[in-house]
Amino acid sequence: MAGKNNRGGDLSVSEQMQGFGYYTPKKHWASRLAPYAPEWVGYAAVWPVTYGVHEWLATDPAVAPSASAGLSLLGVGLTAVTWQCARARAALTRKFATATSGITAAWMTAGTIAGPGETPLLELWAVGGAGVALSWSIYKALKRGGDGEDGENGLFEQVKLAGVKPAATQVEPNRVTTRLQLPRGEMEVSDVQKATGRIASMFGLGKGAVRVTENPDDSSKATMTIVPRDVLKNPTAWPGPSSPGGSIMDPVVVGVYEDTEPQVILFPGDKSQGRNATHYGVQGMNGSGKSHGAKEPWTEILTRRDAGLIVMDPSKGEQTVGFLGDAPYQVVTGEKACKKAVKRLPGLITDRASQLGQWGYDQWVPAAFEQHGLPYLVVWIEESPRVLDDAKTVIRIAQEARSAGISLVLSLQKATFRNMPTDVRSQLGGVWCFGVNDIEDAGYLLSEDTIEGGARPDRWKNRRPGCNYLEGPGIDEARYTTPGRTHDHTDDQLRAAIDAHAGIRPAMHSIDARHLDLTAPATDQPTMVAGADGVEPTPDFESLDNLDPADAADFDDEPIDLPELADPELTVDDEHELPADTTTLDFPGGRPTRKEAVALLRSHIEQRAAAGRTQFTVRDFPDPEATYGRGRSWVSGELDKLTGTLLHRVGKDGRADIYRLATPHEDTDTPHAA
Repeated sequence: MAGKNNRGGDLSVSEQMQGFGYYTPKKHWASRLAPYAPEWVGYAAVWPVTYGVHEWLATDPAVAPSASAGLSLLGVGLTAVTWQCARARAALTRKFATATSGITAAWMTAGTIAGPGETPLLELWAVGGAGVALSWSIYKALKRGGDGEDGENGLFEQVKLAGVKPAATQVEPNRVTTRLQLPRGEMEVSDVQKATGRIASMFGLGKGAVRVTENPDDSSKATMTIVPRDVLKNPTAWPGPSSPGGSIMDPVVVGVYEDTEPQVILFPGDKSQGRNATHYGVQGMNGSGKSHGAKEPWTEILTRRDAGLIVMDPSKGEQTVGFLGDAPYQVVTGEKACKKAVKRLPGLITDRASQLGQWGYDQWVPAAFEQHGLPYLVVWIEESPRVLDDAKTVIRIAQEARSAGISLVLSLQKATFRNMPTDVRSQLGGVWCFGVNDIEDAGYLLSEDTIEGGARPDRWKNRRPGCNYLEGPGIDEARYTTPGRTHDHTDDQLRAAIDAHAGIRPAMHSIDARHLDLTAPATDQPTMVAGADGVEPTPDFESLDNLDPADAADFDDEPIDLPELADPELTVDDEHELPADTTTLDFPGGRPTRKEAVALLRSHIEQRAAAGRTQFTVRDFPDPEATYGRGRSWVSGELDKLTGTLLHRVGKDGRADIYRLATPHEDTDTPHAA
């Protein structure tokens, strides 16, 4: 169908669509009626033509018999030719055309012999002929949607999708959108989606230029979008912050769609719009522009009056986040520091959610900031697989953060189950997908409907940095298959915008400050989350199992001076009653930290020594949950850690180890017998 228009240039997509006979721009009423003229002109012409032939041939008795025979054979021949020539048409059209040809030929033969003005030939022409012409008009109107479009042998017939009918068509700069009606019960939208490559070929366009999306309310309807020119070939200049001084409830602009409309993300929930707060997964292969693209929403957030930003980058250090300076709530670099910050998030979530509940909010709303100073938080983790090894912690964060006014953004190159737990992936309500190596990679985050609708980030790979597809709450689902691209900007431009709006950023709330101070001890409380076998406790986020070697030294640098024992060979007096233990502490800050719990345990050991008790087991430390905020296994582990320095392991009492206090100057490496 490619060719030249009357201006000598290549045919536009609109002109090609018109040539294919299923798109016609708006036109005058006379133009709309013109497609129906042939049948009525033919109907009107049949009578005078027949009358002329009758006067020419039938008035001569010598010629009339031969003329009748010839006209009969001619009618049969024309009917046969019509049937043969209509093979390429739809079956109904072929039958309709053949029947019309046969009826017309029969009437003209009879009219030639007897005269068209004779009864009942005149009545048959007046009523029957008009009925045939009207039938053709109705048939055309039904096939063309009433717009005079010639659907026969059009685009969809040529790509083997006969039965698909175009409806309303809208032409915009660089985009043509057509609503499609599929034959009910005979075809699915996926059948049309599979043919988008052939349709693009018909128009001389590249892959991805044609997209078909299903109507969510009627699976027999779809929308076909054709984009003739790739406007994303070169990025557009960054226009600056979209809403400086505005609320985080306003859309956060992250790029531009191919039709020059802005790409936006919405983080908080909005009940009036039926929108939930959401987390986002950002995916793209190395070099696809994820980090460059992330800088734009970071800058957007930092120019809003009621939002805080936490950025973690365990991999690239200052290379990505350096331009931010001290503008965000917190910038954390390095794998160890990022892991430590992630472990503090559950406590932050608990305190924020509790405080919001006390204020009467079941999720964050702007009033929480306007009346109480608590801003919305966006926690953005670059190269997130480096900190996702504590899966249960991250799952808990993903499950609980939204109600606490926190959105989590996890950026990574490939969201396989090895890099991101499926339970975390299921909590991501939004996806920002950049170029990937193959379409299967995109399928880890992008929805199946979006991919089937024509989204092909694998076409870009890393050759088009910044090109992306975006899904998320508050975004028109028709946009999911529309590609976009992040703006072209420099770190200096972004930094200048951040500095220019420094006065509007919110102060850090005391709740956030308490948990985001990485130099302070964590005070997280253990909680319960649903597990595969029911409800089970989450791991202790500050347990000794997760203790960094550098932190372990804290416990050994504070020796406790115990009183010298008068008799190192004292034995256990089972009848001796220990004084009541009155040292169980009610910590106002909640559960004791590791350091506090270890100090408390050593204090209890000292009490037992002062009472003359030098041998004991783990059972001599009752109710460890209430006393230390930890279980009996933790007490046993700590006693083992003290073996060789403060204690000796001297035997077993059933399944429990028996420990004895070491005396001063005793060789603690040599165990004693009980």
